Amino acid sequence: MYALALRHSVPTVMSTFVLAHVHEQADCQVVYAAWRGYDSPLRGLDTMASCANGDHHMYWTVDAASAHDALQQLPPYLAQRTHASEVRRVAIR
Repeated sequence: MYALALRHSVPTVMSTFVLAHVHEQADCQVVYAAWRGYDSPLRGLDTMASCANGDHHMYWTVDAASAHDALQQLPPYLAQRTHASEVRRVAIR
């Protein structure tokens, strides 16, 4: 007789990350073009960017199991040039 091994699924704990990307003005078109053809849950969503003001910073807030997983939501060109910070909500009193 064979024993049936039951697999217990372990829920994935999701953390929140802020992805901070900085680029030069000369790279702005390349950054936007990097999204073409890249399948991502972020594609088509609004984000915060300062390119129009000449500062060329972009920020996304994402949920992921790890910083690596958070960066995988970006096209490789951006992910290689982006810092992922795990964040939590705090009360400022």
